[in-house]
Amino acid sequence: MELLKYILISIPMISSMTCGIILMVVFYKNLSVTEIPILRTLGGYYFALIALWITDNLTQKLLGSRIFLLPVLSLFITLSQVCFYQFISYIVPAKRKRNNLQYQIILVVFSLSYIFIYVLAKTDGIRQLDVQAFCNQYLRIYIILNTGVYTLLCWKRVYQYHQEKNKRKIKIKRLNWIHLLLTLKLAFTLFFSFNNYSVFVQGITVFILSFQHIILTFNMLLEKNRVKIPIAYKTNVLLSSGQIVSVDQTGTLTNDVLETTFVNPNIRTENLLTQNDIVNYFTKDKPYTKNDFRLDTLVTHFGVNRTYISKFINVTYNCNVSQFINCWRLKEVEQLQATRKEMNMDDLVIQAGFSDYRHYLRAVHSAEKRLKH
Repeated sequence: MELLKYILISIPMISSMTCGIILMVVFYKNLSVTEIPILRTLGGYYFALIALWITDNLTQKLLGSRIFLLPVLSLFITLSQVCFYQFISYIVPAKRKRNNLQYQIILVVFSLSYIFIYVLAKTDGIRQLDVQAFCNQYLRIYIILNTGVYTLLCWKRVYQYHQEKNKRKIKIKRLNWIHLLLTLKLAFTLFFSFNNYSVFVQGITVFILSFQHIILTFNMLLEKNRVKIPIAYKTNVLLSSGQIVSVDQTGTLTNDVLETTFVNPNIRTENLLTQNDIVNYFTKDKPYTKNDFRLDTLVTHFGVNRTYISKFINVTYNCNVSQFINCWRLKEVEQLQATRKEMNMDDLVIQAGFSDYRHYLRAVHSAEKRLKH
């Protein structure tokens, strides 16, 4: 039974370490501005869980000093739940700005726990106290309260998200895996409440927790490329005749003629427009942040025929000009969310170039719909 106990304790630690390492190694590549805080939050979540399991495992036999580590264990427990809640806040957008007060609560809880243990240690009753039973009961109640409260907060945020979606009558994105994740957290809280009754219940509890880690890591890897503007290996070039050809990375003109429907096609090189010209213009000048930015603005800036540039964007990026502009605005919203945390969502989307929040939701829905096809 003692061996089985240590095996059950070790499984969550192993799953946390495995999923955390996989996530960091794969997710770390080519991070966007928005993905960086998400990675940090998940890193904090897995770090807190790993530190919790390691500390708990190493102090099982230290009955005398284990009670003084309860504030540290409480710190790791609260940190893991706060990080998970912040992660949900990143995945589930809300019009209200994110509240970082949760991180301050961690320090308050740690201080109060330390004061409680210090006062308890100074009383005479500490000598008659069953330290092992007290520590187990303390951690059990503390974990139940923390996971229960923060899971309900996560459900509340998801509910508010769906309310906003239904109110605006716009389908944004599927959150089935988030629903499953939160359902498993509720199940974990429930089974953990009866953890002392049998080894079977303990096994189910451990399985649920490990399954959460797998679902979280797997779906985050799928979410990584949710809204991206595709960049091909070859560079498309719009010729003065309206013909669109493809040039490889060495600058050599290939035989890959992408569009020949224009009159008098040729390969003369005056007045060329390339993918890099458009990307550089959008990256440096950010013209899309202006609400009145349209196809006509591109035509005026580059001095290219309206039909030519429209077809060029359609062939190169597999979307129309409006969708292409909105993709850049969506990227701008992501960057503003990471750098302007004090602003609410309505102000962010307007600053990114959208006319209003409803226009932003339509752009998100359109981008996700294109990814499915």
